[in-house]
Amino acid sequence: MSDNPEELSKEIGRLWSKLSSSASSQPELSEFSMPPSGPAGPELAWEAVSLIKRQHKHESRYWSELLEAKEKALRSSQERQALLEQEIRVLRERVRADEEKILSEGLDVQSRLETSFEALKAEREQHQQELRDIKAVLEQYRQRLAAESARWKEEQRQWEKREQQYLLDLHELQATASRHQEDSGRSADESRRLSDSLKEAKNALEKTLAELLRERQIRGDAEKERERALKKVEELEKHFHELSKIWEEERSQWRELWDRERSTWETQRTEFSSWEEKLRKEREAWHAELKAKEQDQLKFAEQMTHVLRESSETSTKVSELARKASVPPLPPAALRRRGRWIAPAALLVAALAMAWPAYRYFSRYHFRPVSARALELNNPTALSADGKLLWASEWSGYVVAINPEDLRVLRSIRVPSVPFRPSALAFSPERLWSADAAGARLLRHDPAEPEKVLGSMAAPGPAPTALAFDGQNLWSFDAANQSLYRHGADEGLFTAVAVDRPLVATAMAWYGKELWAYDSRGRRLLVFLLVSDTLVFQAAYELNEPIIGMAVTGGRERSKRRLWALVGPQARRSGYAIIQYRF
Repeated sequence: MSDNPEELSKEIGRLWSKLSSSASSQPELSEFSMPPSGPAGPELAWEAVSLIKRQHKHESRYWSELLEAKEKALRSSQERQALLEQEIRVLRERVRADEEKILSEGLDVQSRLETSFEALKAEREQHQQELRDIKAVLEQYRQRLAAESARWKEEQRQWEKREQQYLLDLHELQATASRHQEDSGRSADESRRLSDSLKEAKNALEKTLAELLRERQIRGDAEKERERALKKVEELEKHFHELSKIWEEERSQWRELWDRERSTWETQRTEFSSWEEKLRKEREAWHAELKAKEQDQLKFAEQMTHVLRESSETSTKVSELARKASVPPLPPAALRRRGRWIAPAALLVAALAMAWPAYRYFSRYHFRPVSARALELNNPTALSADGKLLWASEWSGYVVAINPEDLRVLRSIRVPSVPFRPSALAFSPERLWSADAAGARLLRHDPAEPEKVLGSMAAPGPAPTALAFDGQNLWSFDAANQSLYRHGADEGLFTAVAVDRPLVATAMAWYGKELWAYDSRGRRLLVFLLVSDTLVFQAAYELNEPIIGMAVTGGRERSKRRLWALVGPQARRSGYAIIQYRF
């Protein structure tokens, strides 16, 4: 290569024009103005060229990394969009399945109600027919008794008249006999005649007495038959009263069943409407979130374009300043110091990105099913625990003690309160509470002998569905009012507690300072924290089972704490079961 400065400057300009043609963001450089002469001129030029090359490589690497990051962000956005679309399809399938299930359940309930109404109508007609038959029989017996009484009275009057007549005849005969005896001394013939007359009178008197005795016997038999008829009438009246009582009980049970089915249907319809509203809000929120992400991506692309433009302008200015000032190249040690902060910064960004998911994971409960066993009960309605045993209630009025190891029924106790339809249970060390849905009341039992009712008081609302004990106070939930109540030492004194989220609780339990409530409307387990007489929502958990009752055991020890859930029949399970969760 020639040592002429002008040729060298031309050669450097040609090389730089080739180099800058590969980068679209770099403007074409003008020719360097080299010093007029001197041996250091070529060296300075080559050092400037190597500096510009290194800067160009560094900028190219930096922009390639930015482009890779952008591609990764776009790929992650596309993957998330695909996952969200798949989730939408799953939600649509679930909505369709739930709609079909609700429709089938509604048709089933309607058919059962129609069958129940037809059976009730048939029983009512049968009962009316029986009442008419019984009234007709009673009326016939009354008429027969009246006729018999009249006949007996008439016969009694006739026989009394006959008896008086017989007595008069007897007196006359005695007088005749006495006269005949007086005249017997006068004449033997007259005596024999009188003797014959006396024998005839005696025979007539004996016949009269025999007829009188026979009439008295007939009268005694008639009195016995009358007593038997009266006894039968009393038995018929007693049977009639028993049938009326049974009819009233069956009528109250049918009315109660109808009210329960109607409330269940209304609850399901309310749950379905709220679920549709929730799905609509989630869909709107997802669309809003998607739009926000698109706006964020657009802003990110604009910012990246702006940064690329500014970096290009900055590199141009730096190259111009280096060309004018003939800045010597930076040593390798300075370049290494310049890149030391990249790795720690990347680690810090990754740690910040993982901090929130890690906090969300470790601050939530994770329910893992341990066992699911069938429960040999016909219609369980609630579940609770006393620390050693599980206790369940049946709609028929029984309280059942269950072994938690194998779910074997240890005791089945009939509560004598009539009618008693338990819908919830709650245990404390000294007391057992139950909610009676039939009488809208709360009952206090002896835990050792649950059949003993120690107290009864009216519930805060007409439909108590859940009870829980926090260690000091009893809590109850009413489905009709959709309100939560805290009771004092006397269960009849209570106050309503505000809840910052609407729910329809079918089961409740306290765990420490948290209230766990299963919301049948959203089919989720909700966790609340009591703050200044207000229950503040903390978290929601999907358990994939319709919970009827639940109990928490094991305290705070992680290896022993368990959630026991009483669940109803499903497609895979024909009866009731208790599922044990570890959390």
